[in-house]
Amino acid sequence: MKLRHLEIFYAVMTCGSLSRAAEALNISQPAASKALKSAEMKLGFTLFQRVRGKLLPTSEAITLFEKAQSIYQDLDNLRLLADNLARDPRAKITLGCLPSLGLSLVPELVTDFYQQNSNLVMTLTTEHTETLVKKLDLREIDLALTLQPVQQGEILTTLIAEVPLVYIDRHYRQGAVEIDQIDQQRWISPGPHSLSATIATRRDFSTTRLNVQTYYMATEFVKRGMGCSITDIFSAQHNLAPEMIHPITPPMAINLCLLRRARRFPEPDGAKVR
Repeated sequence: MKLRHLEIFYAVMTCGSLSRAAEALNISQPAASKALKSAEMKLGFTLFQRVRGKLLPTSEAITLFEKAQSIYQDLDNLRLLADNLARDPRAKITLGCLPSLGLSLVPELVTDFYQQNSNLVMTLTTEHTETLVKKLDLREIDLALTLQPVQQGEILTTLIAEVPLVYIDRHYRQGAVEIDQIDQQRWISPGPHSLSATIATRRDFSTTRLNVQTYYMATEFVKRGMGCSITDIFSAQHNLAPEMIHPITPPMAINLCLLRRARRFPEPDGAKVR
């Protein structure tokens, strides 16, 4: 199937008629009709049934459209990638991180970084890990900080540090806690991500009081006395009073990881990421 055939087919499917498709492609309706017939001849099957002046897609066309949507999404991504490559890569560094890190660790790191690179322009964004990986692929960001390693495509993961995990509870006052001692009737699950996977290696909390999607939300509910949870030390210290934060025994930790593309981006003048 040639690109011009895909173009007319996609236009008809999305516009709903041959006339609107021709208008969208800035061609005449006879030219659009000719291109559509050529596509059907090339494919060897009918794409649309002509019923009472309307074009109704066949089952083959519907199946083909699903793939065409994926192709057009890739084309959109390609255009976005080209736009990002056209920008001056030396002008700034764009750093993405998890929302919880954006509220705690990253501001401290960036402040220290600026003391050594005062001329650098840095852009910061917060997203979940899956979105950060996609933005790395599209070169929307240069680096990403997450709490889990990623092995995908050309993404490289560097382990920066092990971040201690802590037990958080407004009502607990007895120092260190063993994970088996935690009351699962009060358990606030921190969401379906690497932290939950790490916790599951020690204990499976089959009953939960609340399920949240971010570490920050877990700390907010703990602050209000809604229950207890486990989170990273940075999120806990940023949002909770010291008496609500307790060590876990034996100790638990989660990996702080730096993600980047395999092909190293040009560094800004005078800047070096350490």
